This record gives sequence, C-alpha cells and structure tokens, in this order.
Amino acid sequence: MPMTRPSPHPLCSALDRFDAQLRASGSATLLLEEWLAERGGAGRATLSAHVRAVVAPREDGAILHRLAATDWAQISYRRVWLAWGGRVMSVAENWYVGARLAEGMVDALASGATPFGAVIAPLCPTRETFSTETLWAGQEGRPPPTVLRHHALVRSGDGLPLCEVREVYTRNILI
Repeated sequence: MPMTRPSPHPLCSALDRFDAQLRASGSATLLLEEWLAERGGAGRATLSAHVRAVVAPREDGAILHRLAATDWAQISYRRVWLAWGGRVMSVAENWYVGARLAEGMVDALASGATPFGAVIAPLCPTRETFSTETLWAGQEGRPPPTVLRHHALVRSGDGLPLCEVREVYTRNILI
C-alpha cells in the first residue's frame, strides 16, 4: 500500500508566491501594498510605519562595507512596524545613508509614519537579497506569528547603496 503525504497547507503556496515576488521586487513596500490590495480586495493598500527605535544596535563592519560608508556617523537607523488595517504586516530594521537621499527624504523618515520604500520610491530602488528564510512550512493549522525573513541591500536606480534592511513578515500577510 503506497504511503500518502499530507497535502500542503493552502497558505503555503501564497507564502511561496509572496517570497518569490519579494525577491524579484525593487521595493518591499510597493510589493506589500500591492499584495495586500490584491488579497483584501481593495483598490489600494497604504501601509503606515510605526517607529519602534532609532538608535542602531551595535553591528559589525560588514554593514559599513556593504553601504560603502567609512564610519557609523554616516549611518542612520530605524526599526519600524509596517501596519495596514491596524495589523502589523512586517517588522523592518533599516540602516541607511541619509546623505545619499534626495532633499526632504531624511525629514520624511524622521517624521516616522511613511515607510522607507515609499519615501525613496523616486530614486527607483532595486533590491539585492542576501538571504531569505521561510519560518513556516505548513505544519499545524495556523501559521506562527512570523512566517518569513529577508535580508537585503537596497540600491538607488543608478546602483548606489542606500540601505541595508532586515525584514520579518508576520502571518497577517497571509490571512
């Protein structure tokens, strides 16, 4: 008698699709807004950023190297919750070089409510993904609180490193 495998959880294919789209996207913010609009049946989903920290944790020099910066004084930091409809969709840590942003962008980030990707959209960003980790493989009924982790470098359209980002996506992107 052949063994039968349990069929994968229906939300696993959605998570795999989101992960693939995020890897191919130039902006996590734009992708997440499009994803939520599609899933929620809305014409447009607008994320809000809730700043949780602005003091960078001590990190190794690899971030400086990847951002092509000479010292930590050039680097700004913010940790945010990106929310839609009162639910947190992701938690993101951003190390960025403020001097490389266009006029007014640093002030917009300091005010807090606008996601990094929305602020820098005029710079035509691209993403270079360093790593991705799926935190849920469909076991059990309900996804855990966090389902996906990404680590990427964000560059301007002309290739200048702008930001290193670490993102954790919550199950709210699926349900």
